[in-house]
Amino acid sequence: MKPLTHHVPRGPFHPIRPSRALVALALGSVLVTSACGQGTPSPGGATPAGGDGSSAPASGAADTDTGAGAGGETVTPGGVHLEATMAPGGPEVGATGATGAGIAASPGLVVDYTVTNTGTKPVLAYDVVPADLGSATLPADVDAKHAWVYEESGVLRLSKQGFAPGPNVRFAAAPVMGGHTIAPGASITGKAYAVSPPTLDVPGDSFEAPRTPVDPAVKQWQFCVQVSDRAGQARPSAVGGGVVEAASTAPQGDELVCTPPSTIPVA
Repeated sequence: MKPLTHHVPRGPFHPIRPSRALVALALGSVLVTSACGQGTPSPGGATPAGGDGSSAPASGAADTDTGAGAGGETVTPGGVHLEATMAPGGPEVGATGATGAGIAASPGLVVDYTVTNTGTKPVLAYDVVPADLGSATLPADVDAKHAWVYEESGVLRLSKQGFAPGPNVRFAAAPVMGGHTIAPGASITGKAYAVSPPTLDVPGDSFEAPRTPVDPAVKQWQFCVQVSDRAGQARPSAVGGGVVEAASTAPQGDELVCTPPSTIPVA
């Protein structure tokens, strides 16, 4: 089946509306969005994000024949191409040491994503999200699959992004998020997870974040990741595996890259 194509904006907390009907799937859903910079270098190989994704060739194509689901694309000056699929998943087969949270411990919805830098300069993808914001260092045992989960305009959003501090909130040291620096033409892959039925998962009251509970009957989903040109401000992290850390900031301009909404798959 050929993927559908949507032209959608990129930016913080903006609802993304499809231009045509999306396709309900029995097992999974596929979404594609891209942003084209001034040039598109020859793509390199994909790097697993935090060791949780599988390597795959980077793709500079905006329209991909996936054989299932619905696809879309967006063009902005950011130079980022995002692909994401969702399927029911968890607990992980053979997982040990489950802590009572995350895909290893309970069933839910799993997004597999690939972020490709189609521009000419390195970018920073904030795709390693701590369980809560506030610490000036990234925990060494951070779950690279963790994502914020909230509802935006009737759409379930799994998002890897920062949030602004609340009014009159001051931190002795800037809270950090983890991520990956992506060189021009390179890609990273990773996963994001939400329990099923989905529930609200956002930072605490020290940050400006959505507070409305997620409707457990929500029908559509999208995946978002914050990508900025502040790669030079990142520093190595104790997590290892190529993970860096940088001060958490709310997405500015078109930094929040989101796939178009699509029907949540069922098992």
